[in-house]
Amino acid sequence: MNKDLIQSAAERGILPADAVQQDITRPWPIVLMTGLGAWLAAIPFIAVIFMIGGDVLTWGPMSYLMGGLFLASALFILRGNGRSEFVEQLALPALLVGGVLLGMGLYRDTPPLIAGALLTLLSLGVAWRITQNWLRVLLGTVACATFIAMVANNTQFDEMQLWGGIHCALLAWLVATTLSDKQPVSAANAGNLIALESAAGGWIVLVLFALAAMSGKTFMLGAQLNHTGSRGLASTLVGAPLPQAVSLLMAIAGAAWLAHSWTILRTPRLLLAAALLAVLSWLIPMLGGALLVLAVCVASSRWIPAATAAVAAAWIFGSFYYQLNIPLSSKAAIMTCMGAAFGLIAWLNWRRQIRRDAVPVHAPRWQQAGIAVSLAATLIVANGAIWQKENLIANGRPVFMELAPADPRSLIQGDYMALRFHTPVLDKAELSAARRIKVVAKIDARSVAIMQAIDTGKPLEPDEILIELLHTGGGLRPATDAWHFKEGEAERWAKARFGEFRIDDKGRALLVGLRGANLEKL
Repeated sequence: MNKDLIQSAAERGILPADAVQQDITRPWPIVLMTGLGAWLAAIPFIAVIFMIGGDVLTWGPMSYLMGGLFLASALFILRGNGRSEFVEQLALPALLVGGVLLGMGLYRDTPPLIAGALLTLLSLGVAWRITQNWLRVLLGTVACATFIAMVANNTQFDEMQLWGGIHCALLAWLVATTLSDKQPVSAANAGNLIALESAAGGWIVLVLFALAAMSGKTFMLGAQLNHTGSRGLASTLVGAPLPQAVSLLMAIAGAAWLAHSWTILRTPRLLLAAALLAVLSWLIPMLGGALLVLAVCVASSRWIPAATAAVAAAWIFGSFYYQLNIPLSSKAAIMTCMGAAFGLIAWLNWRRQIRRDAVPVHAPRWQQAGIAVSLAATLIVANGAIWQKENLIANGRPVFMELAPADPRSLIQGDYMALRFHTPVLDKAELSAARRIKVVAKIDARSVAIMQAIDTGKPLEPDEILIELLHTGGGLRPATDAWHFKEGEAERWAKARFGEFRIDDKGRALLVGLRGANLEKL
């Protein structure tokens, strides 16, 4: 954006034709070492101030005085020309401490609404006064956080209020961006536009992060995350009329924005694509906001925020898999129909391109070979994994592992049940070396595995086997921590007390079923 402003100013005669942005980049090792030295010098100094001030800083009016003093010092350093890198880095902890002290005082002495508004204005004001664009981005993020807290203004955590705060922040960014784009570039306002653009970039990044975080875990990555809170805050908003309507309107607004900016998009095929995305936005309340940001950023050539919005939209779209208000079979049908529709749109667009060019399009041989190799590799890998699992089911040793006691009502979530297993209590120091460990388990007469200890390489007894366990944040688990089943069968599987596994000679385990308290089939 800065380069665009300079180029536009040069074209209008405001700046010389050969004007270029000055490269003030410093070698990163020097920046790193000077920054480290500055922080090491500043932290003890700040600690001493807090030790001397004590409760006076925390509860008294000194929080305003010292906060303003630190903030003014930071601004003086950051606005100075020719400051050394070491001195400039000293301003960062001073800026942080000043903001924290002022925030403590404001939230202590004023209502949250006023405190949030003042801190938002303060963050934006500091971003406007300094010249470091990267710091403006961070201050824009801080301003967005205080703005959302101000709008949400909840003494007790409420998802609907948080949703409202996030979308108000999105609309505030949209208004600021629109007004900025309509401003003519001149020597008088070029600096202000650059400051606004940098702060707005940090602002919208936090909005997109908040939208993705509220949507919960996403498809294919969900297995790597803990199940606690996995459905996301938006799970309580799914099916709520207002979030769905706002998401739908934002998706439509994004499509209209792109169609207004790029006339080439005004075709029936792309209108159909926009309609499909609008339907998805109705089903996924967080998606419409991300699509609107993506459309606005693409139309205005803000490519970094556009890429961030695309990643956020993909994450939010993947969260649809974990929405429990729609049966899994219905979600599969929706995704299949959507995929087929988008595939048809892409094929029609490709056919029109060929007819327009009137020249047959043939991919180079190296591309054709690459496609063939990729297809073959995909089939080999996928079918190889299937063959390994089938072989383990057919030839693996049947072993049962006892499930940890838990209340099934809190574990059964729609179409799967979270599982925990009885595993040995091991020293965490031993577990930190690797994510996968092998333990020795004794097999009793019923083929129930009883964990003994970590494998040390000693020969196994006839009634012992190796079992490979995964070390995760939630503890140790074999192979998987979930059992998927048809919807409506929760009562059947709530009686499970053992997991049925097939284990090979290397300790790799595969969950094939659940058993009751007496190892009976459920």
